[in-house]
Amino acid sequence: MYYLSIITVAYNNKEGLIRTRDSILPLPDNCEWIIIDAASSDGTKKILESLPKQKNIKWISESDKGIFDGMNKGIDLAKGKYLNFMNSGDFYNRSTFENISRNEPDDADVIMYNCMTVDENNNQGYARQFPKSIDELKEWACVQHQSTLLHYNVFKKLGKYNLSYRYLSDYEHSVKAYLDKSISFSLNNNVKLAYFLQDGVSTNLKTVSKVSEEYISIQKKYFGSFSKKLYMIHLAKILIGYLPKSEFIGNMLRKIILNKR
Repeated sequence: MYYLSIITVAYNNKEGLIRTRDSILPLPDNCEWIIIDAASSDGTKKILESLPKQKNIKWISESDKGIFDGMNKGIDLAKGKYLNFMNSGDFYNRSTFENISRNEPDDADVIMYNCMTVDENNNQGYARQFPKSIDELKEWACVQHQSTLLHYNVFKKLGKYNLSYRYLSDYEHSVKAYLDKSISFSLNNNVKLAYFLQDGVSTNLKTVSKVSEEYISIQKKYFGSFSKKLYMIHLAKILIGYLPKSEFIGNMLRKIILNKR
């Protein structure tokens, strides 16, 4: 068994995959890298074919039902004690990644680290808002899969990602873990593990209404009501993304509405 299974889902994002690859390789011996490509047509497969031929690197390229279906395929192939989802375009803070793989922390079932945002031109943004308490899951999706290690037993207990949620299945899975009192969490705000590409489907203006619908559905299902503060932030941060100094404005708005950080 490996300490860490790194699962990368890719689709027609060759340049993003290269960025992810360069932060993972050379791969520590106690880690494995699993790439799930959804039959890309942009040259991604050539990148996959050029990867080192070693037993702790494996990939498949076939059609799937979306991001979370790809992540579920990765879970099925994983042989690690912990799993981390570093999808195409996102990448590690290499020194932190090496430190974690060397020390093999295992103090909780869900080990959360912080991450930084970055745009498509590699311009570094701000540190993602980090929860003071895991109880903040009631308000917002504070568990970032790029910077979180999930013990394999979490998936044994809860199952894989629910494909009925196209955009926020990872949030629903985190909520289920939070409500299962046998699952422990560790929060490490001062450790930046990953860089998060700020152009995903959950931060895209074209999908904002559907993402918001899923937020409301998940929160009402598991908590009986939904966070209106979260809904306001989610709508506003997409709209202000088209304004100058959008990250600064977004941070200020988040602080004002949530009265946090």
